[in-house]
Amino acid sequence: MRGPLSHFLLAHSIRTLVHLLKGNWRVLVGLLGRAPKPPKIDCPPFIQKPESVYFYTFHKCASTLFSSYALKQIEGLKHVNYANQIYSGKWTGETDFVFNPRGNIYGPIRVNSNPGPPLLKAFCQATCTPEFVRDKVAIFLIRDPRDILVSSYFSFGFSHGLSPVDGIRGHQEELRGQIQAVSLDEYVLAAAHETSENFRLLGELHGACERSVLLKYEDLIHNFDHFIAEFSKQVSLAPAVVQEIYQRSRPVKKEDNSSHRRSGQVGGFRGKLKEETVQALSRELAPILERFQYEV
Repeated sequence: MRGPLSHFLLAHSIRTLVHLLKGNWRVLVGLLGRAPKPPKIDCPPFIQKPESVYFYTFHKCASTLFSSYALKQIEGLKHVNYANQIYSGKWTGETDFVFNPRGNIYGPIRVNSNPGPPLLKAFCQATCTPEFVRDKVAIFLIRDPRDILVSSYFSFGFSHGLSPVDGIRGHQEELRGQIQAVSLDEYVLAAAHETSENFRLLGELHGACERSVLLKYEDLIHNFDHFIAEFSKQVSLAPAVVQEIYQRSRPVKKEDNSSHRRSGQVGGFRGKLKEETVQALSRELAPILERFQYEV
């Protein structure tokens, strides 16, 4: 049987081992008279940054919410917004766009079949091709094209801020003048074809991308839990960020045509357009509405 001394020695040995593991070599120096060689400790494996993610959407599809807040809060990924850099004049086009395979979330990349100013056109040409997106991790966010058209009329025609970049501002002012010269109903019918082309291009990108999710603005408003569950398949969000996205995405209670965020209501086009315009617009957009499962 072990006596008190044996227990003491055993306890002392355990304490000595604990000190050893903590890097306290003085205990062993006193016992052995020389410093022992430190134990060989395997270094933890190198932890790679998450794979970069690309966020595609359209103008007037909550893109400002994701640009100004949501994409900046993604855990483990740095937000890179080339479109904003171009719009604000911080990106001059003197160097090529750089897309790192890990560590970044790029966007919003607003899909546009006719992007206009040269730098925005160059950015779209660099990112909006099936070859580019095929091996990427991507998120696609869409909205009923009829709501996009109505919102675009008020935004691009009246409330959207102007870029400090001469070429972009000139394009904006020209578009604003064209919009203000027509009625809302005239505009949505005239712009329907280009909007249809934008959806066609996004659908092509989504079809080519092997690792992507397709989100709907309508779910952001009316089925938030499902929206976040799908969004979280590609990125990580803290609970507090999820709650803030919910709060910021709620439609305004009173429509304000002079505000950049005019309404946010789902299906608001039905109350803004003449019935005959709704019918004609729905016929024009029927292939897109059916493909993306919107009510015709």
